[in-house]
Amino acid sequence: MELSKKNKFKRIIIAIVIVAIILLLIFLSVIPHFIMRPILGKRVERPQYKSSDYGIEAEHISLKTEDGLSLAAWHTKANNTKGTVIILSGIENPSVTAFFGYAKMFADNGWDSLLIEMRGRNLSEGKEIGLGYTEWNDVVAGVNYLSSNQEVSDLPIIAMGTSMGGATSIMAAGKDSRIDGVIAVSAFSSWEDVFSDNMNLMDAPKLFCTLEKPFVRLYSGIHYGFNITNYSPLKALKNFDNRPLLLMHSTKDSQVPYPSFQRLQKQAEKYNIDTSTFVREGDEHFICYEEYFNNPLQDTEFSNSILDFLNNNY
Repeated sequence: MELSKKNKFKRIIIAIVIVAIILLLIFLSVIPHFIMRPILGKRVERPQYKSSDYGIEAEHISLKTEDGLSLAAWHTKANNTKGTVIILSGIENPSVTAFFGYAKMFADNGWDSLLIEMRGRNLSEGKEIGLGYTEWNDVVAGVNYLSSNQEVSDLPIIAMGTSMGGATSIMAAGKDSRIDGVIAVSAFSSWEDVFSDNMNLMDAPKLFCTLEKPFVRLYSGIHYGFNITNYSPLKALKNFDNRPLLLMHSTKDSQVPYPSFQRLQKQAEKYNIDTSTFVREGDEHFICYEEYFNNPLQDTEFSNSILDFLNNNY
């Protein structure tokens, strides 16, 4: 009789544990749906800026991606150019035209710029944001344009992006060896990493955040296709072949938390990539201080780290 009671109690405990696990899995599976759903399947419209307001001329051009999209882009030129820096913005804002101040900085130091408005944004075609999974194709479209331009086809091409644009720049370089180097500003190491890190930043238990990652990957895969989402900035570094990389991040970044920088740096070291770093204290997602954003040369620590990277490698 006593043994029967123990077995019954054991079965109840097992049943409770099983139910708890099922409920946990259901909860973990719906979190990506509620958080990512507002981002997916939508276009982004943000204010546009004029190059003349930043003291530089820009040719407005159209790029064609291999999957058939037309993208808005702006080509700025320097005297006796050393090469071209492709500039990308972040996941939703601002428009890449807000970076004409960066283009002016590069032009004054001998570099052309190609500012690409990624798909699903403003004047560019595309139905939705791709979280970097699809936007790396937009960078390749820019590389194709530059490679067909006789004036610059033999000169270095550097991809520079901020936030998701930084992740996209790394992913594009992993796919296209014609990109000679990358400047990644506040880039995430993978989409599931930044999702999990932000949960942790909101004081969710670390184990819970780790358990969430495969569900984020699953949700992304269902939406974009698992063949597409099986790629990330971390995986892209395997194909860098020691092309120079500049990683820039702030220690208290509230959008792409600092652990992404640490993962990327560690992975770059693993593959012996020629890596430079610039770390700024505080929550400075754009790294360049806000008051200097329109004229980044005034933020001397920030601008010198970028210009030194270019001068030392090209």
